[in-house]
Amino acid sequence: MNIAKRRKRFSRWIYVLAPLLALSISGTAAAAEPKVPETIYQWVQSSERMNYFFNKEEMRYAKDEEGQISSDTLLVPVIKTYDDIQIDDILTKRRWRMESTDELSDLAGEGNFLTFYLDRGVVVVNTVDLLDSKLSALEHSEPEREVVIEDLTEQSREGIFYRAILDYEQEHREEIMARTEKADSSK
Repeated sequence: MNIAKRRKRFSRWIYVLAPLLALSISGTAAAAEPKVPETIYQWVQSSERMNYFFNKEEMRYAKDEEGQISSDTLLVPVIKTYDDIQIDDILTKRRWRMESTDELSDLAGEGNFLTFYLDRGVVVVNTVDLLDSKLSALEHSEPEREVVIEDLTEQSREGIFYRAILDYEQEHREEIMARTEKADSSK
């Protein structure tokens, strides 16, 4: 068989085998998409790598030192679900840094706890939990990362997400206040 025929035969098979080879090298198959309850979580946006949700049922105002509700401080749990590429990216970076990936075999996203300081226009990412496909925590960290919302561009995924949470808060202030008061009285 001459070289031209071999090349043609090889090029036909490479399109069939390349995806299988890539999958075997990466070592991961399609991850189970976590089920995010729509009655609890409000979807905001999807990017190429993540879906962004906030927990509208657990959104509350904080209490000050005297136990009074502070409507200038909003507490919000959020979830970001990952696609397969984001999962592979996280696992690859951890391997590169020589960190363990054993406990992350079912990685599906992250859960964050945010504190919005409404009077200052700042949000603090208090905690980050890497989540499995059942939305259970695999790993916990407390970065306490502060973000000035005004510094985020209109196109920034993070900015869009935070502004959507603030819009929801503006439209549901009375409901959030009532939920906060009810939670405080039940303790």
